[in-house]
Amino acid sequence: MKELDGERRHLRAVARGSAATLAGAVLSTIAGFGLVLVVTRSVAPDTAGRFFAATAVFLVALAAAGLGTDTGLARFVLRDDRPDAVRALVRTAALPVLLTAFALALALGTWWPDTRALVWALPLAAATDLCLAAVRAHALFRATVVVDRIVRPAVQILFVAVALVAGLPGAGLATAWAAAYVVSALLALRSLRVLVGKGQRGAAVVGPREYWRFTGPRAVARIAQVGVQRLDIVLVAWLLSPTDAAVYTVATRFVVFGQLANQAVSSVVQPRFTMILASEDDDAPGLVDRVFGVSTCWSVLLAWPVYLAVAAAPAAYLGWFGSSYTRGEAVVVAVVMAGGMLVAVASGPVDTLLLMTGRSGLSLANTLAALALDVGLCLLLVPRIGIAGAAIAWVVAVVVRCVLAVVQLRADIGLRPPVADLALAAALPVACVGLPVALLGVLTGLTPATWLAAVAVAGLGYGAVVWRLRRRLAVDVFVTGFRSRRRLAVAA
Repeated sequence: MKELDGERRHLRAVARGSAATLAGAVLSTIAGFGLVLVVTRSVAPDTAGRFFAATAVFLVALAAAGLGTDTGLARFVLRDDRPDAVRALVRTAALPVLLTAFALALALGTWWPDTRALVWALPLAAATDLCLAAVRAHALFRATVVVDRIVRPAVQILFVAVALVAGLPGAGLATAWAAAYVVSALLALRSLRVLVGKGQRGAAVVGPREYWRFTGPRAVARIAQVGVQRLDIVLVAWLLSPTDAAVYTVATRFVVFGQLANQAVSSVVQPRFTMILASEDDDAPGLVDRVFGVSTCWSVLLAWPVYLAVAAAPAAYLGWFGSSYTRGEAVVVAVVMAGGMLVAVASGPVDTLLLMTGRSGLSLANTLAALALDVGLCLLLVPRIGIAGAAIAWVVAVVVRCVLAVVQLRADIGLRPPVADLALAAALPVACVGLPVALLGVLTGLTPATWLAAVAVAGLGYGAVVWRLRRRLAVDVFVTGFRSRRRLAVAA
């Protein structure tokens, strides 16, 4: 009974945080998708490709400047969340982060002309991420949802739309996109100051040496992780052309729709895993298995329908961006990426759990292996088979990284999540969304509009089936999270 009560308590906490972050991530992803749609339909593919490549480089540089501090703060803040201790810990992280951001901005502005219009915002973006990570480490997620998932993406699409209406060149689009970080930096700093105040200088619960000994490997891993996510666009632009980079970006853009579910759940279970593992209770291993398994089922239920809908009719999805983006290579890319993400989501938040068990070194090794595979296979395949080669390289890298983490967790903590529930969670979107949409596409053919309508109808039926099985899959707990977030909005 004690184990069951603890399980429900942790799952409710994950649900509350996941519900809030998921709601924000949905809006963020819609805004990001809208940005790509607006750019691809307003400028030539060459200009769009240069813009997408420059923003991809910016995000890789931002990951490098962050130095893994989000994970370091998540691990150490909950050990001593006194305001003076948190302020000291943030100071430990802030100086290296900001110095790195300034150095990277200078280097990119000097050596990569296409990034000059946006790298000035890199220190502001790094400061935003640092402040939000410190707030999030308290298991409070509203600031991240509002600032990083709603305000910044909305301001970006607004500024870029204004730049397009004003007829500004490609550099103007980049400047408009970067200007949103001015707004987000001010809001993030305010959120942190409200939480920890100014106060007197105090001592951190951990010293700089201990903090960076754990966080240092994560810094490299974070760079490699974002490199796997973004460098394929840069490599396609370099090895082929900016136009090919634009087509590749469009063909892979749907990935973020499914990733939002994984990110929403993973960001919340990170401090929750820390609490469970730090408790040293006898039932901690069972709680980890159950929380991991249920959160993975939630991710599958949320993300798989997106990937299956695209894989079922990729040409119809690509048609939303215009005829320039519906060529055969793009269809292959969409199908390959969808298949890879099905595997990645089904593996669960393995890297998050690996980190919270203190195995940042293993996480680093896995991510570096994935990055090496991605870059190496891109260099080998892209010149030979085009953008499809970049998709294959990306999928191989992501799947290898997930498999390595699963094997390591099984050996280290004996991770054994419930397989039967995961199999059920996977079967539902295949039967309710993937197969019906694919069959309809074969029988009638689908335009972008009819594909969207078919997905919506299938989604309604899928939602009804999931609701009937809500207790088996703990969906009722997840729904409770939405209600709890409304009641606890002020406290969050």
